Formats: sequence, structure tokens, C-alpha cells
Amino acid sequence: MNLRYSLLFIFLMVSPIMAEHDSTAIHHDPWFAYDKVLHFGVSCSIVLSTHYVLSEKMNIHDDMSLSTSVIISMGNGIIKEVWDSRQPSGFISRRDIIADVAGIIAGIWIISL
Repeated sequence: MNLRYSLLFIFLMVSPIMAEHDSTAIHHDPWFAYDKVLHFGVSCSIVLSTHYVLSEKMNIHDDMSLSTSVIISMGNGIIKEVWDSRQPSGFISRRDIIADVAGIIAGIWIISL
């Protein structure tokens, strides 16, 4: 199980690096925008709700349900950024992905309490 957590940690830390390098240079992507609050909140909520359903309602082991929750939440964030990049004047925002990762980490922390 330590290997699974190590791989999840590495995935979460490397995800922002995989974003487009010049995305933070765009002036219309401030760090403290309402958009970042939404990314944080939705990612955290997805982790918490998915973990609850998988572990409590479907009786899946906690380790597996946490891993699945993180993957689903990060996948949602990545799909959203790809969608944004396909819009007119859209781009993949490294800051949005960082907000997603922060929300996922907060969700994991809340679950561990």
C-alpha cells in the first residue's frame, strides 16, 4: 500500500509541472480568482463524496476508495483544463491545476482526521 500512496503523491506533485509552461504568464489568470476557489472546492468535494460512497455505501476498502477518489478528482481537473484549452483564447492553467491538487490534498487530510 505504501507504493500506491507514493505513486499518488508523485502524480499529484508532478501534475502542475505537466501543465503548459507559459500558462502563468497570461495576465487574466490571477492566483486569487474566484475560479481557483471553485477548483479547490470541487476537487475537495469530489474526493470526499467519492470516498464516502465507495467506502461506506459500497464497502470497498479505504485504501482503494481513497486512491480511486483521488484519481477521479484529478481526472476531472485535467479534463476541465483540456476543455478550457479548446475554447477560443483558452489555455491550460497551471494555477488551476495547483488549486485542484490543493483541494485533493485538503480532501485527503479531512478523510484522515
